[in-house]
Amino acid sequence: MKLRVALACSLLFAFSVYANDDADSTPKPTLLGETLQFLHLKHSPKAASSPAPALHHGLQIQLDIAPSPISLSNDREIQATVTLYNRTKKYVDLNFPTTQRIEILVIDSSGKVVNTWSEDQSFTDDPASITVNPQERLQYNATVATREMNPGQPYIIQASFPSYPDLKAEQSVIPAK
Repeated sequence: MKLRVALACSLLFAFSVYANDDADSTPKPTLLGETLQFLHLKHSPKAASSPAPALHHGLQIQLDIAPSPISLSNDREIQATVTLYNRTKKYVDLNFPTTQRIEILVIDSSGKVVNTWSEDQSFTDDPASITVNPQERLQYNATVATREMNPGQPYIIQASFPSYPDLKAEQSVIPAK
């Protein structure tokens, strides 16, 4: 009996919160949706719009750039480390049509690609499949030339997996002279 009263009070309170808050024009989740989310039967829509790195079937990509900060007079190239984490409890198979696994782009402030890492690489048309174990990672290292960069100008270094377009990571850099 006490459990029923507590549940009824909780539902009434939740309903009254939604009924009295009409000042904000953003869409409100329904009471049923909130209840299902509370019971872990529905995923929150807020998680998909968060600024966290994108997840593709439980995979998360991270890009690390060295050196930091970049000094164009000292650094003719930068080291990009692309790490792919399997955040799930399942094996994840990645299929690649060629021997290319990653792509690194250097993009200027106007959106123009000024350097493409794969242009200086050699790949063959050998399809392959890579399995990423649960809670483990893959790591790729790439060297990217800085010859097209100008000091004081902002650039975006973008890492991606060409076979999986939603697996991307970016870092903004402003090289010094």
